Amino acid sequence: MILTVTLNAAVARTLVVPSLTLGHRHRAPESMTLAGGKGVNVARSLRTLDVPVLAAGFAGGRNGDAIRDGLSEAAIPFDLVEIEGYSRTSTAIIDPMAGTQTEINEYGPEVTPAEAREFSRRLEYLMEYATAVVFAGSVPPNLDESFLVGLVRRARERGIYTVVDSPPSVLRAVLKANPSLVSPNQHEAESVVGFDFIEEGDFPLGLTRLVELGAANACITSPEGLSYLSTENGTVSARSPRVEAASTVGSGDAYLAGLLAGLLHRNLAPAEAVRLAAGCAAANAETLGAGLFEARRAEELADSVQVEVSSVSLQESRT
Repeated sequence: MILTVTLNAAVARTLVVPSLTLGHRHRAPESMTLAGGKGVNVARSLRTLDVPVLAAGFAGGRNGDAIRDGLSEAAIPFDLVEIEGYSRTSTAIIDPMAGTQTEINEYGPEVTPAEAREFSRRLEYLMEYATAVVFAGSVPPNLDESFLVGLVRRARERGIYTVVDSPPSVLRAVLKANPSLVSPNQHEAESVVGFDFIEEGDFPLGLTRLVELGAANACITSPEGLSYLSTENGTVSARSPRVEAASTVGSGDAYLAGLLAGLLHRNLAPAEAVRLAAGCAAANAETLGAGLFEARRAEELADSVQVEVSSVSLQESRT
């Protein structure tokens, strides 16, 4: 079972607003509301791929009830600690005429020390049944990064495969806990490693730096559909197939789910796991709502993913 941890879960709203103009009144001809947050998106994508998964985190208020209802409707088992605060709302506005996507994410509620301790206690129990733990998304505003660092360390001490996909400030701290895999997007990776990726060769250098900072392996995705994964034997790079995108919300989470499904559930070679991951990201972009793609479509798109494998190891690339 893969356990996903979403410390700042949300009600995710997607609105389709053609010809969006600031300061004007609009009607949304199409909308969707789902349980959200990066870890929840990963869980939904894993469920789509028929991978055993459980979603853990915090949830409170009416939005917390909506998150639980959404997970139940998606047939995703969950264990969410009830908190006094109200879970946040994240809103994505898609303008199909302009081809733009605007995201507005609330900071989310604070959690009390007692709630944080209760979550840690439950996580210790849940990790007994997990082969991997995915820590994804932001942390509650009053929790220090050290809270997540401690959770990652405890998972590593148990010998569990640990994945982190968090904002740069959090990721920078969590690298000290030596996670098995980190999965930032290009902007996040640039912020952590301290340089911009201008040429294609900068991506493998970014992977090398992330490993030097503490990750066992790293994966970086770009807005152009490129992705790079470090392995013990070199770097796997891929280009996702071009599709008619309805919304890219959650495509990075779908990519991570596909990668983990390939590596950990199907025992695929890294190149084939990356191919599946890129297919999932492309299939997700074709649909409205994170993780609502069809597995068959992801497999179909995966067949057309261009993959290259470099035999130069990270150790060799440093010299």
